[in-house]
Amino acid sequence: MLKRLLIWLKGYIILKIKDSSNDRFINLCIKNNIEMWNITDCGDYKSVTVSKKAFGQLEPFLKKTKVNPEISDKKGLPFIFYRYKKRKLFALGVLLFISIIYSFSFFIWDINITGEEIYTDEQILRTLKAYDIDLGTPKKNINCALLEKRLREDYENIAWISCELKGTRLNITINETILPKTIEENTVPCNIVAVKDGIITDIYIESGTRVAGKGDEVKKGDILITGAINLYNDYDELIETSYVPANGKIYAIVSYNYYDSFELSYYEKEYTGKEKRYYGLSFGSKSLKPYKPKIKFDNYDTVETDSRLRLGSVFYLPISLRKGYIKEYVPELKTLSDKDAKDKARLKLNIYIDELTKKGVEILENNVKIEIGDKSCTAQGTIVTKELIGVPSDITVINQGEEETNGIY
Repeated sequence: MLKRLLIWLKGYIILKIKDSSNDRFINLCIKNNIEMWNITDCGDYKSVTVSKKAFGQLEPFLKKTKVNPEISDKKGLPFIFYRYKKRKLFALGVLLFISIIYSFSFFIWDINITGEEIYTDEQILRTLKAYDIDLGTPKKNINCALLEKRLREDYENIAWISCELKGTRLNITINETILPKTIEENTVPCNIVAVKDGIITDIYIESGTRVAGKGDEVKKGDILITGAINLYNDYDELIETSYVPANGKIYAIVSYNYYDSFELSYYEKEYTGKEKRYYGLSFGSKSLKPYKPKIKFDNYDTVETDSRLRLGSVFYLPISLRKGYIKEYVPELKTLSDKDAKDKARLKLNIYIDELTKKGVEILENNVKIEIGDKSCTAQGTIVTKELIGVPSDITVINQGEEETNGIY
């Protein structure tokens, strides 16, 4: 996107070459590093795009090949200025607009979070704000590697996370557990570390040195297989340390604490079909609602959707169009029977277990008990599983006397 903008700022010319020597002319230009692109064969002629600067360098090659090109179009800022040279205010306005758009490119104006299931977007966005990362944050202030590390530390169920800046958007991709099919052989020096607490049941090493063994109780972040291989002499003196990509699979028994509670009596919303709409704008985190209808409903929900403006696929702007709905509903009090409450709690527990199973987790024990109280139903207990807990962790090649550093990626 930025490259296209720079080309447009410099200006470019589209040429139509009908002469039989067009191939020789184009080859000469390329050989002499003349800036040209979009070379297209259109049958009886060839279309070539050259920069405004390069167009002034074509004369010797045109004379040499006796080619007489036809100018098909002129595009870019220099030609706009020339076209409107008597309308200075317009030209100044265009230049100011371009400057503003260019200045936006140094900030993030959209945060995209994918892959989360246990945690919500709102939770992660609040955490990012605590890190001083929000809409309008300068991109230079965001260290993606450090952000990944901090999010893993704050969210214990995150097994893998990737943060990436593309254009003016911050992409955060989360995996809340390990999927066996996503584990690929490592090709760079690394360790294998525990992504969660557990007791090791099986460990299979393909490369690297074993650190933990069967029956060991490990904590999240503990090294299970190291990629640092030490060589000793006959006197047990360290001669050399080499670094390899650690590869292997480590299974462990993991215990999950499950808790869910809900009221037996609840209000169900019966929507009447009556609604009101309103529109607004937002700039960054600031919103402007020039019109919002008067609300005469006793009970209503407000739903707002934002459509952020963008140039291309990743160049987001700080301006959003906001559309709001106000929907009336009538609350209806309902009470669950003991049987219905237990069925609801059991259904929610089964959904939770199914999600674990889909991710390659083997359920060993389900110790969750469902109890009905005076006003609520509570399901709590532990779920014991067997699963993969080893993930790659960066390893820094060190000289003697230096310390090794690790970080899960």
